[in-house]
Amino acid sequence: MGIIKNGLHGEVTGKVGNLVYYTRKGKNIARTIGVNLNPPTEKQLASRQQVELMSPLLSKLLPFINVGFAPEIVGKDLNCFNEAMSYNRRNALQGDYPNATVAYDRLRVSQGTLLPAQDPAVMQVSAGLEFSWAADTELSWERSSDQVMMLAYFPETEGSYLSLFGNRREAGRDLLVIPDALQGSYMEVYISFVSADRKATANSTYLGNFNL
Repeated sequence: MGIIKNGLHGEVTGKVGNLVYYTRKGKNIARTIGVNLNPPTEKQLASRQQVELMSPLLSKLLPFINVGFAPEIVGKDLNCFNEAMSYNRRNALQGDYPNATVAYDRLRVSQGTLLPAQDPAVMQVSAGLEFSWAADTELSWERSSDQVMMLAYFPETEGSYLSLFGNRREAGRDLLVIPDALQGSYMEVYISFVSADRKATANSTYLGNFNL
């Protein structure tokens, strides 16, 4: 049953015939209901596999993605997860159906126009991961105050450790603490930057993996 909110000309929610009405980002949207009895094509199966591979991964990284893709969705009828899914389905999968896999070296966990990490590196230390990057002394104050974003993703357990607002760009290094119990676990590592006002982010940079 469909319900009209706020009188005859208000928004509709619920089922009306073969249509379902719902509200998304302030817009009243309708979609049809139907059952497709045709067997899925290989293209459809490939698309489903892309979602099955990428959706759980991005869901585990959502706190990072919600910061890293926020500037990209300004003015768009999308959320950060949708934006990250759109990019990574096209660019961060390798192989053909049914043997597609995630290409971690092409995974993007933040996206934007900000200056990316320059000459970034990471090394494993007793407390976790020590990130470093070139700290250009000639950068403007605005850029030197950008904050580092650090991420270590653990594919085997689908867990992660991250820092969203770390040291300023001018510092040239920062530490991502990793618990002792996970120090020997397989991890994929990324770095990015976010502006101090949170209005701009950089494209993330893949720094490789440990303990593969």
